[in-house]
Amino acid sequence: MLSISFLKQSKLLSASLCLLGAALCSSALQARPVDDVVDSGKLVVFAYSDYAPYSWKDEAGVAQGIDVEIARRFGKSLGVDVEFLIGPADENLDDDLRVYIWKGDLVYHKTADVMMHAPFDREVDARNEFAVLSSPYFQEQMAVIFNQDIHPEVDTFGRFVSNPIAVELDTAGDFFLSAAFRGQLLESIRRGWTFKDAQLLYTTGEVGALLASRAQAEWVAFSAPDINSKVVQPPMPGIVRTGWPVGIAVKHDSRDLGYALGDVLTEMIESGDMQAIYAKYGVEWLPVELQQ
Repeated sequence: MLSISFLKQSKLLSASLCLLGAALCSSALQARPVDDVVDSGKLVVFAYSDYAPYSWKDEAGVAQGIDVEIARRFGKSLGVDVEFLIGPADENLDDDLRVYIWKGDLVYHKTADVMMHAPFDREVDARNEFAVLSSPYFQEQMAVIFNQDIHPEVDTFGRFVSNPIAVELDTAGDFFLSAAFRGQLLESIRRGWTFKDAQLLYTTGEVGALLASRAQAEWVAFSAPDINSKVVQPPMPGIVRTGWPVGIAVKHDSRDLGYALGDVLTEMIESGDMQAIYAKYGVEWLPVELQQ
């Protein structure tokens, strides 16, 4: 943000900057209702990078994953091509909505028409005036995947007071493990910079357990069938929530696009197509649980 002292240097410079800023905001906030998307022949979809089984790019640079397949179904329903905007998560969901939905980054100012896998949180929705969260289509949960040849059973996180467990850095799982049992697990935590890094700690045998979302845990078991894995959900005392719905996000003035895509999601769930897509990746589709 420009400081007041800088703006006072020149009234002309100040006016020019304001006009430029207004033009950029107008471009970034330009509505893309469903008719405009159809007329353009293209739907721009944001999905997170390195986020298997939901979204990632393969070695050829082609987008893959559950959310990618759902997004392609959006394009088929609307009769348009799908362009993927694949990017990393920012500090929080508010920043992701700002960067990928309504404003764009500082260099290219490119935004998407819809964000996949947006946690459906009414508080976040209320405080973001330029984006709308809608149409939850899956219930995320936390879970542990463990190697039964190392751990016969995992019914409490107390098992990891003296046994290593992997987790992705700065995630809900990381925060839980760091605080659990008054910090007694701290020496046992093996953090991966990304989920893929944490996954490798488990699949290479460096650790015998991994804490992640249930879908990620099931994906790891599915993609490494040679490991005698089991996915469980032991009690997680002290965690804010062990489950949350995920949906989509659109620009605040493109709500009709959100409604149209929401109808596609509903149709996919009712027809069983949604469950089939999840099953391709070894993941059980879980119905949404909305808090009252």
